[in-house]
Amino acid sequence: MRSNNDIQALNKELRQAVADIKSAILQGQYEAAKGMNRIQLAVYFGIGKYVSGHSRKDAWGTGALETISSQLRRELPGLRGYSATALRNMRKFYENWMMLDANSKDASEKLGNSAIANVEIDSFNSSDTSDDNSAIAIAELETQPQIDIYHTLQIPNIKDFPVKDFFRLPFTHHVRIIENCKDLTERYYFIHRAVEENIPSDSLPRFIKTNPYDSQQQMPSNFSRTIPDAAMMRKAVTMFKDSYFLDFVNAEEIGLRDGIGA
Repeated sequence: MRSNNDIQALNKELRQAVADIKSAILQGQYEAAKGMNRIQLAVYFGIGKYVSGHSRKDAWGTGALETISSQLRRELPGLRGYSATALRNMRKFYENWMMLDANSKDASEKLGNSAIANVEIDSFNSSDTSDDNSAIAIAELETQPQIDIYHTLQIPNIKDFPVKDFFRLPFTHHVRIIENCKDLTERYYFIHRAVEENIPSDSLPRFIKTNPYDSQQQMPSNFSRTIPDAAMMRKAVTMFKDSYFLDFVNAEEIGLRDGIGA
């Protein structure tokens, strides 16, 4: 029979085990969210470019984005996060970071050769196209995407650009910063602060209005990249409870799409 001391010691070990495992789970969730966030930003940047290129040249009439959004929801049941307002925000994201467009003149003068957040995907190359007359080869030629989500958004070779923080920042945070900061270096500053301090998106406009940028006039010092405890890690994970992010990874009712086009 165990003594009280033995029981207390065991309980202490079990509490520590729970804390350790919880920390590992939260760390894994945070790392997974960061990786997914990079892909989401690339997709939204590509869609934003497409929408900008068509809507700004009067190629589409009034109400076009509402029509597109409604049709997307019909063709992809369960799809969320692609309302007309969301499409306008994607356009805003692209137009305010157009210098990151690998195919723009401005970007060609400033960018290095690294692709989005080190994502290397070659999804559009067939593994076997030896038969040029095959149905697969013909289908691939006919369905080359108009929106290139793999090569459009490029990491810039610009001094002080917060590369890691840019791709860690959820989309709504980017929109809030764009709406409240016109100066480029000021955006860099608040991107860094938002990521380092896990500032919620709805708090960002108020934080920006307190004007810490003008009072400091420099980027914050390098904070520790290691999140010290589970409470802070939970706050970091919570930062990704962004409506756009949750909609982006939504898989509800995705099975309903299987019958489309059948």
